[in-house]
Amino acid sequence: MVIKVRLQARLSIYLVLVGLLLSSFIFSQKTYKNPIITGMNPDPSICRVNDDFYMVTATFEYFPGLPIYHSKDLVHWKMIGYVLSRANNCPVGGASSSGGNFAPALRYHNGTFYVSCTNYGGNGSQGVFYVTAKNPAGPWSDPIWIGNWNVDPSMMFANDSMYWISPDNKGGFMTGTINAATGKFITPLRKVAAGLGGSSPEGPHMYKINGYYYLMSAEGGTGYEHREVIQRSKTPWGPFDASPYNPVVSNMKVPQSPIQAIGHADLLQLADSSWWLVCLGIRPTGGKFHHLGRETYLAPVTWSPDGWPKGGVDGVVKERFPCPNLPEHVWEKEPVRDNFDSSVLRLPWNFLRVPYGQDWSLTEKPGYLRLKGSGVSLNDKDSPAFVGRRQTAFNVTASSKISFIPTAANEEAGLTVRGDDHNHFDLLITKVKGTRVAMFRKYLKGKITGVNSRQIADGDIVLRITATENQYKFWVLQEGKPDRLLGSALTKDISTEMIGGFTGTYIGMYASGNGRANANPADFDWFDYAEGIN
Repeated sequence: MVIKVRLQARLSIYLVLVGLLLSSFIFSQKTYKNPIITGMNPDPSICRVNDDFYMVTATFEYFPGLPIYHSKDLVHWKMIGYVLSRANNCPVGGASSSGGNFAPALRYHNGTFYVSCTNYGGNGSQGVFYVTAKNPAGPWSDPIWIGNWNVDPSMMFANDSMYWISPDNKGGFMTGTINAATGKFITPLRKVAAGLGGSSPEGPHMYKINGYYYLMSAEGGTGYEHREVIQRSKTPWGPFDASPYNPVVSNMKVPQSPIQAIGHADLLQLADSSWWLVCLGIRPTGGKFHHLGRETYLAPVTWSPDGWPKGGVDGVVKERFPCPNLPEHVWEKEPVRDNFDSSVLRLPWNFLRVPYGQDWSLTEKPGYLRLKGSGVSLNDKDSPAFVGRRQTAFNVTASSKISFIPTAANEEAGLTVRGDDHNHFDLLITKVKGTRVAMFRKYLKGKITGVNSRQIADGDIVLRITATENQYKFWVLQEGKPDRLLGSALTKDISTEMIGGFTGTYIGMYASGNGRANANPADFDWFDYAEGIN
């Protein structure tokens, strides 16, 4: 009898354990993987409109500016347009590398979407501004300039007012109220809170939650000590008290994590009352080197009994979390090949600064992207004939079929892996001593540091770049001949740690006469971009 009871007890324990394991297994299948938006997508800001979610990220000197993403489940995102898609609402001409459009904030109020932003160094720039739209995919209005240079502004709609929240560039934060139609201050900006001790307090957002006004901000700079902190007050004018549980999120004390530099977050509540945040982070490789740029991450938020938020697992953002309580909604994948068979470029493509209309065309030779190299080179603080896209994974293959006949040694066209104006790897067709060649060239810290070239026959050429976590390889393919490896380069050489700045790697097509216009255009028949293949 005793033996039977013991067996029954053991069986009961076993069944409980099996149940727990099965539950754990089922639960583990409903997880998502960070980052949720890969490649250069820093400073994310998010809003919810009924069952739809929209997000905006920063673009710096690239054009169009500030992509808008759409999601139904917070995990899968699709680019639907750009906030700044015209020269007159995206003044980035003349902006330096990592200049241009910083730290947007996205809000929705009474049928209108609002995006605030700071513009640095572009021709026509006037500091901070906001734009509006009825449809997040656009069109968006021209900028309403606020007329100050206090970076990273944000907005809060509460109490029948539009609040403008901004750093004061002196380590504190200011608040005022604005006439939403004119951009004129109703209540002038005044200091309402100080930073919480970390360097570079920035990126403030204010929320009215359960009778409190929460002021959340980033500090510690945008590097490995980046973090998000929060304070609150009974009024938007202060005084504010700091959370005893700060930081809200930061990975700076978990150096073993593959995710670092977590910060610059934005809070969101779902219809089921759960809370989430989006933030930026990086994925270093080969040591402390990251080249993809700052990407967008998602983490759940819990609240303490005394009303303070904490993100992730005790503030740490991990690679995987349980999915939000939302129906899964997966968007159709973007095709690997772009045949350039439309009269408009697909959304992933960007220019450098405001492009010159005469430098590119999708209609002069239908089915091709035509780039007409001007005197502007990839090294200039200007807009070369360049069309590129974010590198969105470590392991990628990018290829393009190009028709180009150079007539002089200054003329070139091909593919480039761009860190910034002074750091890029180029795979190109040019002329050397009267001979048409394919060339691989490293351009680092403003100087050519390595060149290799091979003579190539007349006709179209396929140029290919393969990438892994730590290395790029550059290939030339001609029909009837074996593939030729022209060179390789280290990813860390164009990492932020090596070149500085705030952007991430772009891979694109270009043409340049390096001081004089090319005699012939470069026609790109197609461009393939595939993740996970190299």
